[in-house]
Amino acid sequence: MKTFTMKEVAEMLGISYRAVRYYKDIFTNDVIQDGRIVLLSSRFVDKVRNNRKPRSPMVDKKTKVEYKNELEELTDKHKKALQEQKEIYETRLGVLSELDYDAENERIEVFSNEEYVQFENALIDYRHQKREIELKELHFKNELASKDEIVEHYKQQTQYQKEQSDRILSQMDNLIDAIRRRDTIEAVEKNVISKKIDLD
Repeated sequence: MKTFTMKEVAEMLGISYRAVRYYKDIFTNDVIQDGRIVLLSSRFVDKVRNNRKPRSPMVDKKTKVEYKNELEELTDKHKKALQEQKEIYETRLGVLSELDYDAENERIEVFSNEEYVQFENALIDYRHQKREIELKELHFKNELASKDEIVEHYKQQTQYQKEQSDRILSQMDNLIDAIRRRDTIEAVEKNVISKKIDLD
């Protein structure tokens, strides 16, 4: 049986080398491989030829003038979309610049309604946990008899409160970072800002 290299099969069938490699992984029974050398049988060539649908010749019926008009129309649409996005960005930037806040010590974040509810719930949980710790501390203070027990109890409660506070603050930071990344990605995708701009 006659064999061919992958390059020869690509030339014979008028297809890309990549396409031959794709079919090589399908019709494995008709592939002879010895180390790095790959040979394809004539049966492989027939299978690929029968498997591929003939392409209909592409007929270009448009004139150069029609292409030019179509290109100008698309260019105008693109410019209009860019202008609209620029106006939206400038409007939002104007609103933010009018706010009175200390940029070094305060920050402004934009939340969706769902994200704000999650953030609000995290704050509520933090307040409840803080209140629960305070009540437990009061209860143990009344129950513990010796000074040594009270000191040990406060050490444990302080550590517990610190761990809970750190966990909640970490969740809030992760949520805010996720929102910032999403807003930045959307702004870059809409070409409102450049990829090179560092928003931090």
